[in-house]
Amino acid sequence: MIMQKLIETLNPEVNLDGKTILVTGSSGGIGRAVTLACADAGATVILSGRNLSALNEIYDLILSKGNPEPAIVELDLAKASEVEFKNLCSIVKSTIGSLHGIVHCATHITELGPTHRLGLDSWEQLFRVNVIAPALMIKNCESLFSEADCGSVVLTSDNHALTLDPYWGGYAISKSALNAYAKLQSQEWHGEKPYRINLITPGPINSPLRSRTHPGEERDKLPSIDSILPTYLYLLSDSSHHINGENFSQSP
Repeated sequence: MIMQKLIETLNPEVNLDGKTILVTGSSGGIGRAVTLACADAGATVILSGRNLSALNEIYDLILSKGNPEPAIVELDLAKASEVEFKNLCSIVKSTIGSLHGIVHCATHITELGPTHRLGLDSWEQLFRVNVIAPALMIKNCESLFSEADCGSVVLTSDNHALTLDPYWGGYAISKSALNAYAKLQSQEWHGEKPYRINLITPGPINSPLRSRTHPGEERDKLPSIDSILPTYLYLLSDSSHHINGENFSQSP
């Protein structure tokens, strides 16, 4: 998978007018920021997460700014069955009709420590949220891409998927599996369908996840979440129709 530099500034011509974008993890962190940025760029956003009150708050905020009315799908990716993923895509089809993009921002992480101490529940939740969820969304929603005659999937990875540092255990392994999945899916789509899948590896940023893993860090010295938003918007826009199977990182 090719490593590319994160896009630092957004081309003003890049917009998402008329597009429908599904975002997981919409209720907080990177997912919340991506959701609001997509709405500001003109997209109809489908908010997905497990915190319904937070999703309702974001829904109201989007409407208050005069952006297209979003939709809400409450879904706990750590527990969701395949039937629930099918239902999610059925809701999108019945209410909106087509889907132009999926952004997977939802992330599960356990306490850092020796990998051999992770139990079955921890392994299952890590892989359910970080790997299986986007795979099942693509499986069940791919037909909606054909309705739109295009489709862009953007997956959020992590530097530890590449470095595999000690004590990052199941989280690093699950993100590494996510990278492998994206590479395989990009190759299967290449030349066969007008769909694309790419990764964004943000690096150290001032996010809720970073505050959990590095509690003593001076967060105000880190790049903000806003600094990575131009890359998400670009990969969801028609301007990136030729880009497939790449990983955008702060440190290519």
